[in-house]
Amino acid sequence: MSRMSKVLFGGPRPMWVRYPLIIGFFSLLIRSLMDSQFRHSSLLYILVPYLVAVAIYLFVPQPLGMSRWKRFLRHMMAAFVIMLATSALLFEGFLCVLMFLPIYLIVAAIAFASMRPYQEKPKNIASTFSVSLVPALILLVSVEGLTPSLSFERQESITRSHIVTGSIETLKANMAMPIEMVENRSAFLSLFPLPTEVQAGSLNEGDIHKLHFVYNRWGFTNVHEGDFWVEIVGVGEDYVQTKIVKDTSYFSNYLTISDTFVKFRPTSETQTEVSLTINYERKLDPAWYFGPLQRIAIGESADYLISQVLARSNRGE
Repeated sequence: MSRMSKVLFGGPRPMWVRYPLIIGFFSLLIRSLMDSQFRHSSLLYILVPYLVAVAIYLFVPQPLGMSRWKRFLRHMMAAFVIMLATSALLFEGFLCVLMFLPIYLIVAAIAFASMRPYQEKPKNIASTFSVSLVPALILLVSVEGLTPSLSFERQESITRSHIVTGSIETLKANMAMPIEMVENRSAFLSLFPLPTEVQAGSLNEGDIHKLHFVYNRWGFTNVHEGDFWVEIVGVGEDYVQTKIVKDTSYFSNYLTISDTFVKFRPTSETQTEVSLTINYERKLDPAWYFGPLQRIAIGESADYLISQVLARSNRGE
């Protein structure tokens, strides 16, 4: 029996015993990274998924004779079980698994495609090199976010504009009213909780609007409660400017919203163009994945706020 075969078939029996061992190891590794200065870096979101993929590939062997595609599907099923169990041990939410799954799929596909089935020997130097090159590339892209010099731009600004029915005075009055958000959101935004309590009532400089969030990370328990406080710092004839003075909501794990700016421009006697700008800082790396994902989330949030807060009186029209 070869050394690789001994690792695959000579390990703990029955085979399911290997799952808690893998889950336990990566739970400790992820917790160590999350408690360190590297908790937002690609080390956690690129290197760890690659190591998970390698561990599953090596220690949870798939039946012989299956096509590579079927082996990959079985691999993803095993990975999903491990991720859910790991998130439960770490008291993280299932939302994290959903956000993490696409990037794991990409990394695992690269890892899976680069590995030879363990029963095969390398046919030539090129095949051996392809196997050794992928880990080096994974290590290279995993350094993003380890230091400021290894990070891409984190400051982002998203502006969305809509023409809505109502005068500037009406739209400002809507902003001062308590927010009553409804559930007609996009499928993506529906993954995130709405505020359970909102304190508002005026639109004067210095006023603070307070939003309280409750998020059940496991769907029904493991509750995270947090607040999002918005201070009115500038009110003009055609604009309202705010800044965020407190954010302990679940969203603060992913990004930091600094301020917003609402600009009004009348387009007719009954309609106004509303432009909402949201400035924020991306926390998570890699930028190529979390950057676009957060831009989508912030952009759709801006659309939702314009329709549900500023133009609320026209919901039924």
